[in-house]
Amino acid sequence: MKKKHIYYIGLGIMLCVLLVTRLWRIDMVPFGLHLDEAGMAYDAWCLSRFGVDRYLNSWPLYLTNYGGGQSVLYAYICAGLFRLFGYQFLFIRLPVVVFSGFTFLFGIKLMHKIFPEEHIPAIATGVLAVICPALVLQGRVGIDCYLMLGCSTIFLYFFFSAVESGVSGYYIGTGIVGGLLLYTYALNYFALPLFLCFSLFYVIRVKKFSLRGWIAMAIPMAILAFPLIIIQVINMFDLPEMKLGCFTLTKLDVYRVSEFSWFQFSRLVEMLRMLFMGNELAYTAAPGFSNFYVLTIPLFVIGVCSLCVCTWHSVRKREHNGMLYIFFWFLILFLLFCHLKPIGYRITGIYYSVIAIAAYGLRAVIRFLCKRTRQKVAWGIMVVLLMGYLVSFARFGYYYYMGEYTISTAPLAHFDILVAEGIEYVEAHPEYQNQGTYMAEPVTFYLLSTLTSPYEVRYDSHILDNDYYICGSLPEIQDGYNYIVRDIYVDYANELRGRGYTEVKFIGYSLFYQER
Repeated sequence: MKKKHIYYIGLGIMLCVLLVTRLWRIDMVPFGLHLDEAGMAYDAWCLSRFGVDRYLNSWPLYLTNYGGGQSVLYAYICAGLFRLFGYQFLFIRLPVVVFSGFTFLFGIKLMHKIFPEEHIPAIATGVLAVICPALVLQGRVGIDCYLMLGCSTIFLYFFFSAVESGVSGYYIGTGIVGGLLLYTYALNYFALPLFLCFSLFYVIRVKKFSLRGWIAMAIPMAILAFPLIIIQVINMFDLPEMKLGCFTLTKLDVYRVSEFSWFQFSRLVEMLRMLFMGNELAYTAAPGFSNFYVLTIPLFVIGVCSLCVCTWHSVRKREHNGMLYIFFWFLILFLLFCHLKPIGYRITGIYYSVIAIAAYGLRAVIRFLCKRTRQKVAWGIMVVLLMGYLVSFARFGYYYYMGEYTISTAPLAHFDILVAEGIEYVEAHPEYQNQGTYMAEPVTFYLLSTLTSPYEVRYDSHILDNDYYICGSLPEIQDGYNYIVRDIYVDYANELRGRGYTEVKFIGYSLFYQER
């Protein structure tokens, strides 16, 4: 069998594993919805039905969410799915699965374009994209900024293809994808211009600059960026909210650019630790597992050292090297993160560059060994590495998918659950409704559970016009009320049982009511 056939068979196997790792038990692992995930999903449903978000803004280009804002691309994709197929839980998380696939496919295509005569860098990148805990966890939760990873990978692919080939179509595609990238996460407002500035100096130096191509790239990117620039001006100068046709240019309650601070060396060390070893948020880093497995760290270090040398040679000799764009992207994001409070979900846009640099490090190791020893030694090391990764992945997979993750991390920080079945039971039995029903879930989870119209919410305090359902707390138990209680609140549930409340169990929670 030819090497090319083996390569494509390997890609097919990796794609199947990718689909399993991203889709299997996605409705239960992680259990519940992240607070931002629920807010995005309810906004998406409102947009799909009414053309407004939950604050009655028509087609906003930046969501208000809970006051601090949220990038809009994820919600618009969800809204399209809801509009076409109706509301389904799967569609809340399907976009991030698809973009995880983009990271895999375009990440491999990019490495194959950079190294057209070699398969190892592309295969290594694909394997790491499929099995590393950081990318698995990122590919299963519907948070808006998680689309940045897949979208930035497509952008890097189109950008390198454009510079290398000079084809106008690639430049136009780069401009469109780059413009859409701005709608995945606000950090790109800084990252993308910095990347383009670094790359512009580089392509001029290596004689790959095309004025016509950069103009073709700039036009669609500028058109897509224009509304977001106006939104920044509105919020920076405290101007009133505006409309651009049917689109709302959002005025936020909290303008989060203030979260940027001066560079601190301690934050750099913290970023390195968070990037490779994980953090305290169990939905962004699996407890007990490093983000990319320990085997990746030395490969990454070798890759960085090799790229530093390559940068010097490339600039000095004016030789174009596509790996440097991936390196630029990593350095820009890493340094930007060092100016922000380290939070696990913020850093996911850097993951592709980490695994690509590690794959480049592996390539450097193999090439060094092949020059100094027989090829069999190099292939033996690759087999040992592969077995080490597969064992590590098997350990992680068993922990994550077979229940131990759910047990050890429950309750996940910032996660709550939908309680549609419990509310439906109350509505179907008027004799058990009593004076009201308390639930610990925030009001957004009630709205998403019941798919309540946004026009039935009082926006001065963001509570329901019908105060029968009291969201966000489980107060001291008082007779005459019903209670929706998650399974994690064991003592509270036991007290209700002790008082003679009737219990109806659902997945993850119970409804308690008093029979009249």
